[in-house]
Amino acid sequence: METPERRRCVLFATGSGPAQRTPIFTLRPVERTVLAFLRAGVREFLITGDPEEARWAYAALQEGPCRHARVRVVENLAAAIGAGERVFLAATDVHYDRRLVVRFVEGARSEAESAVAVDYRADALAAHDGAPRAAFWPGGETLRMCGERLVGADAVLTGLALVTPGFARALVEEEPDKRSQGRALTALAQREPVKPFAVASLWQEVRDEDDVAVARRKVLAGTVGVSDGIISRYLNRPISLRITERLLSSAVKPWHISVATFVWTLGAALAFALGHGLVGGLLAQFASVLDGVDGEVARIRYQDSPFAGVYDAILDRVGEAWLIGGMTIWAWSMGAGQSAIALGFGAVAGNSLSMLVKEKYGTQFRRRYADEHEGRARWLLLGRDGRLFLALVAGVTGQVEVVLAYLAVGTHLQAGARVLRIRSEAAGA
Repeated sequence: METPERRRCVLFATGSGPAQRTPIFTLRPVERTVLAFLRAGVREFLITGDPEEARWAYAALQEGPCRHARVRVVENLAAAIGAGERVFLAATDVHYDRRLVVRFVEGARSEAESAVAVDYRADALAAHDGAPRAAFWPGGETLRMCGERLVGADAVLTGLALVTPGFARALVEEEPDKRSQGRALTALAQREPVKPFAVASLWQEVRDEDDVAVARRKVLAGTVGVSDGIISRYLNRPISLRITERLLSSAVKPWHISVATFVWTLGAALAFALGHGLVGGLLAQFASVLDGVDGEVARIRYQDSPFAGVYDAILDRVGEAWLIGGMTIWAWSMGAGQSAIALGFGAVAGNSLSMLVKEKYGTQFRRRYADEHEGRARWLLLGRDGRLFLALVAGVTGQVEVVLAYLAVGTHLQAGARVLRIRSEAAGA
C-alpha cells in the first residue's frame, strides 16, 4: 500500500520574475506542474518559498483546471512535514513535461533515499545558464553540493526532487532572503545521501520571455509519442503541430476535432464511392493529419481522459470501415468485380484486428502494447497513419485494388506476427 509521503508535493515559489506567471498555451507553469503531478497520483500540494510568489501561486491554483487540487501555503515547511515523511519537490518557475513527472514519481517509489532530478547533457549547462548546478562525489552516486555558479559542475538542477524532512529543516535554518532549493539540497546532502535521477530535455526554466518561447516549443514537442508511425512522425506531425498551435487559443475542444476528423473520413469515403479517387485520397490524408490534432490539443490542455480515448478510437474504426467501403465501391466500378468485395471485406477485418490485438494485450497484461518494439515492420505502413496514407496513394495512382489487397493481406499478417510476439513474451515472463 502506498505510504502518505508519496502523495504530497512541495511547490517551491521563487521570485525569479514575471515570466513564470505567463500562460503557456492557456496554462501557467505552476498549473502544468500541478496537473502533471495529479496525473501521477499526487493529490496534495504545499507552497513555500518567496511569500509574494507563494500567495500568487495559491491564487492561480484556486481557479481553472487545478481548483479541485488540495493546495495550501505553509510558512514553516519543517512543521508541515511529518517525521520520516518524504515529499516531492518542484519549482514554480519551471515547465516539466508530464512524462518526466510520471517517470520521476514512478522511479522514486523504489528509492530508499532522497533523489534529485538533474540534466547531465553537455549542452544543458550552456542552454540553462540561469539554473543552479550540481556536483557529485566521485562515482556520481550521491550529490555533493549545489550552486548557481558552481565550478566543476556535473549537471544542471531541474528543481524536481524527492526529499526528506531534512530538506525542510535546512530551508528553515537559512535566513529568509537566502533560502533556495540549491542551498537546502546542499545542506541535505551533507546529512544524508541524495541520489541523482537523470533527465533529458523535458523541462525548461521560465524566467524571461525567451524562456517562455522555448517552453512553448517544448510543450508542443511533448505531444509527440514514441509510438508514432512513420507517416505520423515525418509527414503528419509537422503539419498537425502548426494547426494545433493555432487552435490552442480558440474555444475548440478535442472532441470537436475528433468529430471533424470523422466527418472528413466520411467525406473521403463518399468521394471514393463516387469515383473521385484523387479527392478521396486527399481528404483521407487530411483526416490523418487532423487525427493527430485532437490528441495534441488534449494533452497540451490536460483534457485527455480514458473515455476520450475510447470515443476517439471508435470514431477512427468506424470512419476507416466506411473509407474502405468507399474504396471497394470505386474498385468495383473500375471493373474489379467480385474480387473487390472480397478484398474490401479482408481489409475491414484486418483493420479491426490492428486495434483488437493491442487492446486485448492491454487487458490481459495490464500494460500498453509497445509499438516501438516492432522495429522495421513499422515501415510497412499498416498502422492507422499508414493506412490512410495508402488511401492517398490509391487515389493518386488509381491502383485501388492493389492497395485493398495490400491492406487485406498485410493487416492479417501483422496481427499474426503480433500474436507470436505476445506469445514469446508470455512464455518468457
